[in-house]
Amino acid sequence: MVGIRDVARRAGVSPGAVSRVLNNDPTLSVAESTKERIYQAIKELNYDIDKRKYVKRRLPSIGVITTTSRQKELDDPYFNALRIGLEQEARRLHLGMNRVYNLEDNPKTWQDFDKLGAIIIVGTVSETAVRRLSEQNKNIIVVDNPEINQEVDMVYADFERMTKRVLQLFYEKGHRRIGYIGGFNIDIDEKGEKIYSDNEKRYRAYQEFMTANGLKKQAKLGLWEPLEGKRMMDEWLESEEELPTALLVGSDPLSVGVYRSLQSATISVGTEIEIASFDDIEIAEFLTPSLTTVHISAQEIAKAAVRLAKERIDGERQEPVIMTFPSKLVVRESFIPK
Repeated sequence: MVGIRDVARRAGVSPGAVSRVLNNDPTLSVAESTKERIYQAIKELNYDIDKRKYVKRRLPSIGVITTTSRQKELDDPYFNALRIGLEQEARRLHLGMNRVYNLEDNPKTWQDFDKLGAIIIVGTVSETAVRRLSEQNKNIIVVDNPEINQEVDMVYADFERMTKRVLQLFYEKGHRRIGYIGGFNIDIDEKGEKIYSDNEKRYRAYQEFMTANGLKKQAKLGLWEPLEGKRMMDEWLESEEELPTALLVGSDPLSVGVYRSLQSATISVGTEIEIASFDDIEIAEFLTPSLTTVHISAQEIAKAAVRLAKERIDGERQEPVIMTFPSKLVVRESFIPK
């Protein structure tokens, strides 16, 4: 009995190539002459396509573009949670997710994205890059970047509102010297080139709040890494500038570095300086004192992005959707609101 391997041998291709041609795989890129050889081999061998043991049902496929490296994705609990959420929901909805591009690892030009059902972008990819992607594939879902001014779906946590909420709680407790330590906004394009700016949503909200309340701004920006948190806090301690009595930190990993710096200087967190942060990663509960932080539902944000992708693929709608996920402050020992 003639099988798919016989067809592949006659056509001079792999069995996988034969299978993908017969299943009309939209992501397959082969020359028309190769397809002709396959169909000619089928004809010569009298291979009955309809009597194959099975016809593989191809899952609708989504591509994921993330601005972080794969290693950073594993090390950073927030981005790791996003990745887990994407994978879990894709499996639940029977969507393929076998094309993931980590731009820090493998910068690439945008091509062949028109063969995917949808594209999910995680992180701050540049406006130009999103526009180029949209020219190839209209089913774009952007995660965690509300700054994009394109007709695309967006899902993100409401960082600006929560930033102002925490600052208000500091203010209501009597703090007037309120500092901020955070990271730069980093846009990245398809070539992996980074554009740094201070137009980051938490920092922007901090500036607006301080201006509105007539308070002096005390802020430092760096990279989103624990050692950067320590470096920025060390600089503060070494300067002649008066320390804030309350400090908002842009992420829990940065807070780990801030804690280390303050503890080395024997400054008591929670009494001499109160601290609140963002992310609510596992380590926040086990710092001494435990860290008050804004809980971000990273996995739920990612799952929502996959559901939006499925709606696009199924043709349920064409209008863009914007989803803002609420966050909540998890109160622990480093800052207890009044």
